[in-house]
Amino acid sequence: MTQAYFGRKSRKLVQGEDMKKRLELYRRGSLPVYWLFFFGFLAGVVIPNVMWKYEWHQKTVASLYLLAAFADNSLDKGEYFLQVLKMRGSVFLISALCGVSVFGAPLAVMGILYMGVRTGLLLTMSILQFGLQGGIVGLGALFPQYLLYFPCFFWLMWLIYQQSLEIWKSRGLIAGEVSSYAFRVLLCAVVCMGGILLETWCNPPVMEVLMKSLELF
Repeated sequence: MTQAYFGRKSRKLVQGEDMKKRLELYRRGSLPVYWLFFFGFLAGVVIPNVMWKYEWHQKTVASLYLLAAFADNSLDKGEYFLQVLKMRGSVFLISALCGVSVFGAPLAVMGILYMGVRTGLLLTMSILQFGLQGGIVGLGALFPQYLLYFPCFFWLMWLIYQQSLEIWKSRGLIAGEVSSYAFRVLLCAVVCMGGILLETWCNPPVMEVLMKSLELF
C-alpha cells in the first residue's frame, strides 16, 4: 500500500513537472500581441509628427487620407455592406488560410504591427490636422465596430501564429490536422461579421453626428 501511495505521488509530481514544461513552452512560443500592437501604434504616432515638420504637402496628403477614412458613408446601405464585407472578409479569409502554412507566423506579426500603425496614423493625423476635435472624430471612425474588430483581430492573429508555428516546428509546409483551428477561426468569423454589421449600420450615424457637430469638412 505504501508503495502504491508513493507511486501515485510520483506520477503526480511527474505530471506537475510536465505541465510546468508545457506552460513554459507555451509562453516562449506565444505571440506578444499587445506589445506588437503597442510598437506599431507608437510608430503610427511618431511618423506623422516627423513628416509634419518637413513638407507642406504632407498636410494635403493627411487631409485626403482622413477624407477617405471618414467620408465613405454616402453609399446605399446594401452597397456599403457588400463593400465592407468584401474588404474585411477577403483579409480575414486570406489570413486564415495562411495560418495552415509557414506564411502564417510572419503574417501574424506583420498584421498586428500594421493594425497598430494604422490606428496610430488615423488618430495622430486627425489631431495634427484638426486638433482635439479631429481626435474625437478619429475615435468616432473606430466606433463601435472596433469594439469587436480589435479582440477578433488579436484572437485571429494569435490562432494563425500558433497554428503556423507548429508547421515551422515540424519543418513542413502545410498543416495536417486543422479541425480545431478551423472551428476557432469560424467562431472568430462570427465576431468579425458582427463588427461588419456595426460598421455598416451603426458607424455612419455616429460619424454623421460628429461631422455635423464639429464641422471639420
